[in-house]
Amino acid sequence: MIVHEDWLLTSARAALHIPTGTAVLADLHLGYAEARHRSGEAVPRADLAASLAPLRLLRERHQACRVVIAGDLFEAGLVPALTRALLAWLKEASLELVGVVPGNHDRGLTDGLLPVRPLGIILGRWHVVHGDAKLPAGAVVHGHEHPCLRWQGMTAPCYLFGPERLVLPAFSRDAAGVNVLGESRWGDWSCAAIAGEQVLDFGRIDSLRERIPHGLRTRTSYTDWHG
Repeated sequence: MIVHEDWLLTSARAALHIPTGTAVLADLHLGYAEARHRSGEAVPRADLAASLAPLRLLRERHQACRVVIAGDLFEAGLVPALTRALLAWLKEASLELVGVVPGNHDRGLTDGLLPVRPLGIILGRWHVVHGDAKLPAGAVVHGHEHPCLRWQGMTAPCYLFGPERLVLPAFSRDAAGVNVLGESRWGDWSCAAIAGEQVLDFGRIDSLRERIPHGLRTRTSYTDWHG
């Protein structure tokens, strides 16, 4: 596990705000398979309980008691059945849903079932938003970017972090990732990649391409990566 200021960066693809015990995750894209089916694609339907299982580990291992969803809860707008199933699962897991910040994929969230927070959520000095619009001033946590580390056929979701900024990996395993090695705008940020149950700090992205072959040999095995 890696700590960035007030945040524990976990292998569950969720960052834990340590002072408040709040797990923050983004880009669940629930209903992804159903949306693909409507367009004629054959995509396996995801099991919601299995998808959310990592949050239960945060409860057990790190005493997480609250959850914030930083946008793109759904793939293609509100799905009432999935909303009810999500709320039931969180209740059974003893996790309080503090709020859902709408993302660019979230349409119709004003049905009264979810605690929708269009202006974001404040945790300590951090402002949690989705990240698809102009970011607020100050310390910000957001999703939307789906950052990943892709190298020689291997892909690992990752966190990006720098002074007063934390970008979350997509919680959904179906979400396509944006390779941090191809984005010069993130050059002076640091990358923490998820490899199995580990979170590995690969340091600054602008020098990562030169360092990564050695880093992979010494810090984790190829088979630990989600390819």
